[in-house]
Amino acid sequence: MQFMPAVYYIILIATLLLAALLFRQMVRYRRKYKAEATLNYFTTSLFGKNTVDDILWDVAKNCISQLQLEDCVIYLIDDDRRVLVQKAAYGPKNPERFEIRDPIEIPLGQGIVGSVALHGKAEIVGDTSQDPRYIVDDEKRHSEITVPVYSGNKVIGVIDSEHSRKYFYNAGHLMMLEKIAAICSSKIARTLMEEKARRQEVEVQLLHKQLAEFRLVTLKSQMNPHFLFNCLNGIYHCIIASEIDKASDYLSNFAKLLRMVLMHSEKNFISLREEVELLGHYLKIEALRTSKPFEFSILVDEGIDPDEYHVPGMLIQPFLENAIWHGLMNKEGSRRLQIHWRRLKEAVLLCEIQDNGVGRDQALRKRRDEGHVSKGMSLCMERVDLYKALFNTTFNIRVFDLYDEDGTPQGTKVSIAFEIGSEAV
Repeated sequence: MQFMPAVYYIILIATLLLAALLFRQMVRYRRKYKAEATLNYFTTSLFGKNTVDDILWDVAKNCISQLQLEDCVIYLIDDDRRVLVQKAAYGPKNPERFEIRDPIEIPLGQGIVGSVALHGKAEIVGDTSQDPRYIVDDEKRHSEITVPVYSGNKVIGVIDSEHSRKYFYNAGHLMMLEKIAAICSSKIARTLMEEKARRQEVEVQLLHKQLAEFRLVTLKSQMNPHFLFNCLNGIYHCIIASEIDKASDYLSNFAKLLRMVLMHSEKNFISLREEVELLGHYLKIEALRTSKPFEFSILVDEGIDPDEYHVPGMLIQPFLENAIWHGLMNKEGSRRLQIHWRRLKEAVLLCEIQDNGVGRDQALRKRRDEGHVSKGMSLCMERVDLYKALFNTTFNIRVFDLYDEDGTPQGTKVSIAFEIGSEAV
């Protein structure tokens, strides 16, 4: 009768021991599973975070929600000033979304946070009242854990958490925060590299734009002297030939043209009205300079407000020069040149230049015989390419040979379609 109770107690004790062992294993498994789930959550939650601030705010928030911490503040080191700056927080320090209440800065090496940032080793302080380094932020708390965040071999910040209970933090908290810091570090390093690459790309694009703008100014400075030389040469011939009235008209138009060219030399775009006026002076000068008279007209459709739209200044002048000196001047009989401005659609303007000259084939043969190279046209096409690159605009230049019913050349038509601006650039 006494043997049975002894066996019973032995079985009961063994069962209790087994139950305790199973419970301990279950707790360990549960902690391990929870730790892995938390790390997985951190890893996946950082996907799509493309700035350092986004990463830090996400980590601060999840330190609270996943680890049941009371407080979390993340600092980054300002290398220039050698201080730690609060960049993200959750808990009492974060009353509003993406806002830190009364942010503070901690000099590198001072306080628990500054010490960890300086020597790069995580610390758990069980009782802050016993640590003279402790710095009170929003309120005094009794325990603290601080983990460094690395980028390569350099500490770039720390994750800091405080709790109202003494000796709250344990090795499990330390392990989790170190792994979270490592995940955070990896993502920050990648983000910083991407941000640096983007900044470099922007700097390269800016440099290309500045070089293109410099080249554009250079081209314009080359074009204007080339054009102005022809005008001065015409005045010179009038004076030599003692054509006083003609020279006076020439000088009057030249003075007006020169004033407008100088006024607009620094602008990439001028109003259509200014462009028409400028080209009018140019054509009057060319008509005075030539020994063979020609008629010209500049038409602007009624639906176009010449003050509203802006065009590249003097861009079509080389086409007019080409038409006059290689098309009309090689022709016998009446000579006509017409410039017609049309609007294809709301943001596209069409300029048609039509002459009744000898046509491109005959003009090309004559230029080859004379060894002439048209510098103005090559500069014009370079300007077109630069306008496309600088202002993200479009140009469409087409040249048509005109013939009569018998196939005889009857001149040339140039169509220049381009996007128009509503204000000068």
